Amino acid sequence: MNNTFCFLRHAVPKLDKSKPRSKWILSEEGVHAAQKLAPSPVFDNVNLIISSEEERAYQTARFVADKLGKEVVRMLELNELEQDAGGFLEKEEFDRTIRFALTRWDRSLHGWETARCALDRFRKAVNQVNSEYEGKTILIVSHGCVLNLYFAELLNKLNTVYERWNKTTFLNYGLVKDGKVVKDIVEESEPRVSP
Repeated sequence: MNNTFCFLRHAVPKLDKSKPRSKWILSEEGVHAAQKLAPSPVFDNVNLIISSEEERAYQTARFVADKLGKEVVRMLELNELEQDAGGFLEKEEFDRTIRFALTRWDRSLHGWETARCALDRFRKAVNQVNSEYEGKTILIVSHGCVLNLYFAELLNKLNTVYERWNKTTFLNYGLVKDGKVVKDIVEESEPRVSP
């Protein structure tokens, strides 16, 4: 990689049982938190902002883009591990299914995308972006599963993806420069609460 990437997980979404997970938007709490984060100095040198096509990532990216006077490019390949096929899952079943997905790479429950497919898709997208630019600082706003899969691969910690995901709170960010992790997306803290 010849660029510096800042990877940001979107803000807290609004749980909406009537919509597929990929269509969720930010909650009021998420909007306020993203607005508060937008002026952070970590984004001062960002040249390009890319988000997944999912609205909660795009909304999060918009706050930073508005602050910097930049546009947001949306990429389908940066979307979350696809979870819509199984419909809405209550917390206990969601937690069981996410653990299954992140520990059994080539299998899924409820018709979800496999972790291996999600990582391959995400990695190819980042590599494509990296090949199109030279010496830029690029912000990518995406999602907890795919970001943790990507960082775990870079850190050679693929056997800990579920544990890492469980520690990644909303709006956590990580930095990758020249293909090396400079700041991990996982902060050592209490396990997060899943929506």
